[in-house]
Amino acid sequence: MSKDAKDEGFPFLDPKKLARAVVVCHRNADADSYLSAYAISALLTAISPRCSVEIAAPEGMTVLTVKLSKKFEHQMTEEGGDDYDLYVVVDVGDAELLKSWLERVKRGRGRKVLIDHHPLRDTSMYDHALVDESATSTGEMVWKLFGELGVKPAPKTAQALLEAIMFDSSHLSIAGESGLRAAVGLIDAGADLQEARRDLRSEPDYGEVLAKLKGAQRLRILKAGDWVVATSLVGSFQAHVARSLIYLGADLAVVAGDTDDETRVSLRSTQKFYDTTRIHLGSKVASELGERLGGHGGGHSTAASFSCTVGEEEALASTVGAVGSLIGTPLAEVE
Repeated sequence: MSKDAKDEGFPFLDPKKLARAVVVCHRNADADSYLSAYAISALLTAISPRCSVEIAAPEGMTVLTVKLSKKFEHQMTEEGGDDYDLYVVVDVGDAELLKSWLERVKRGRGRKVLIDHHPLRDTSMYDHALVDESATSTGEMVWKLFGELGVKPAPKTAQALLEAIMFDSSHLSIAGESGLRAAVGLIDAGADLQEARRDLRSEPDYGEVLAKLKGAQRLRILKAGDWVVATSLVGSFQAHVARSLIYLGADLAVVAGDTDDETRVSLRSTQKFYDTTRIHLGSKVASELGERLGGHGGGHSTAASFSCTVGEEEALASTVGAVGSLIGTPLAEVE
């Protein structure tokens, strides 16, 4: 898992020398990112009781994550500094998602560790990169670290990790064998499955409801062979709208929208679409288009996103064209 051949394990430095650490989430942190960071803090405190750990969430958190952060409360930092002994970056997919923390991590003097389950192109800024693309969540990987270090998580930490895993695996529906084993282990450690389901259930606010309805109103339906592709344009909640279009029956959904300073594109597909076409939305679509269109992106096989500066119409057209090329059939609009 580590990019180098050292035998030492996480945190890759003597715990006795670990006095200050920061765990950095991706921008607009989701539940897997924040709850994994919360659990890593507990792990670091367990192996180094004198260590002070902060969590950084560049550009805030999602609505759901804000709710979860009130239950799983932790000391946060916005500015940070360059005197951390350890930087742990979790669930970022693309280093650009660190936003203002990217340069802080780069110039920091402490050890730098990445923990991620996304396909990554470049890990050169890290001293150690723990990457497992077969994992469906970062929480699953953090649970393994507890086992490797012989640390039993407290029930509340186990609850946080179970919810991290359930969030990124669609309530375990797409979890692999290791993810399911992790969930069982966490339940044995004191986590409660029903509590996790309740915590992850959130009523959509007015803005999300409006975005979904506008997304449906602006819907375009395209076909490529037997595949149905739905596209739309909305100014916010692109990921929620894309997910709702999959629920409506699309095999692939692409939703773009202009924000104040960039264009954001979210992609979702069914598992059948990925299993049949082997088109990984993160590595084959979002990552490459983000770079080509002056931004950045990445994600999972069936859920990904990218940002760029070309405008929503061009970004959407470029995405549709790229998908058509990968499928091998141009996408034709259904009248």
